[in-house]
Amino acid sequence: MPPRRSIAVNAAIVGARPTGLGHYALHAIAALDALGERLTVYTPRPDLVRAPGATVRALTDAVTPERGAAGHLARLIWVQSGLRMRVRRDRPDVLLNLMPEGLLWPAVPQVTTVYDLLPLWFPSEYPRQQYYFRHYVPAVLRHSRAVLVISESTRRDVQRFYGVPAAKVHVVLAGYDAGAYNLDGGDAHPSSEPYALYVGNVMPHKNLLRLVEAFAAAVPQGPGRLVVRGWGRPRHVAALRRRIDALGIAARVDWQPYAPADELPRLYRGARMFLLPSLYEGFGLPVLEAMACGAPVITSSRSSLPEVAGDAALLVDPEDTGALAQAMTRLFADDGLAKDLRERGLARVGLFSWEKTGRAMRAAVDAALAAG
Repeated sequence: MPPRRSIAVNAAIVGARPTGLGHYALHAIAALDALGERLTVYTPRPDLVRAPGATVRALTDAVTPERGAAGHLARLIWVQSGLRMRVRRDRPDVLLNLMPEGLLWPAVPQVTTVYDLLPLWFPSEYPRQQYYFRHYVPAVLRHSRAVLVISESTRRDVQRFYGVPAAKVHVVLAGYDAGAYNLDGGDAHPSSEPYALYVGNVMPHKNLLRLVEAFAAAVPQGPGRLVVRGWGRPRHVAALRRRIDALGIAARVDWQPYAPADELPRLYRGARMFLLPSLYEGFGLPVLEAMACGAPVITSSRSSLPEVAGDAALLVDPEDTGALAQAMTRLFADDGLAKDLRERGLARVGLFSWEKTGRAMRAAVDAALAAG
């Protein structure tokens, strides 16, 4: 076992209702703590940290993601001032940033995490984030000994957009919450007819306009519903509602903005299929959650999704509405195919765990320290 060293963890990204980034950070902290690493964690939500061996330092709520742009600006200022002072005072062996925000000219070796580069692929949707991703993030990466990414897809993006040397980039795959997402933890969502399920944001890269078009084509008559759990910016929500109404399928779409944590596993367990036909994902955690609950998966052949799904899902070109409709039709009709995908998915999720995430992250920290 490598000697215990002190790791300062920048977890300012964790909010009251953690997003995907926040969940990754919290699980990574717990995994590193379980491996015996000596952690000092800086976060505005110390109550959410499950790491009994760690020292947890509370930050002001001003830096939380719930504060929007103001919180983001406050966080950037805190990193270059408050975090810098703490690092200089405590002199940890390494600073681990669980987001693409870190120190310029750090006093100790620094490791920085990048989840995805979505704003660089869809700049018109994220005009206010262009300076951040085109100038701030690459500057932080230049001052980092190692860069952690959550998929091979993000590794390719980091090298493509930022030119980070391959030896400096380490893939640290996410895990999933096996205690919540499984076939043994409870019942399925009750439904009078089979349903296809989508869980996620309502944003253009999620490809929901094509999804509802494909659903309308796949089941023009007869049983079959589409269950949607997710929300987004008002203009994107309105555009999706208009498309659903124009297709004449509003009565067959069960759309709620949010699913409580205890409802999601039940929705997955009861689904005839889970759909994630995104144009881009940094990882695609809902694919693993669905598979762990026994839901057959149809997902995109782009970005990180093929590496997460492997051979345990139907992969489709996300811009081919006909192919997506055909895949839905097959799964609604073919019990044998559904059974095969269910079994493949349950086997596939065994390759992912937060313990493996922690071990990969620890190896990357080792590499960063050795690189000095």
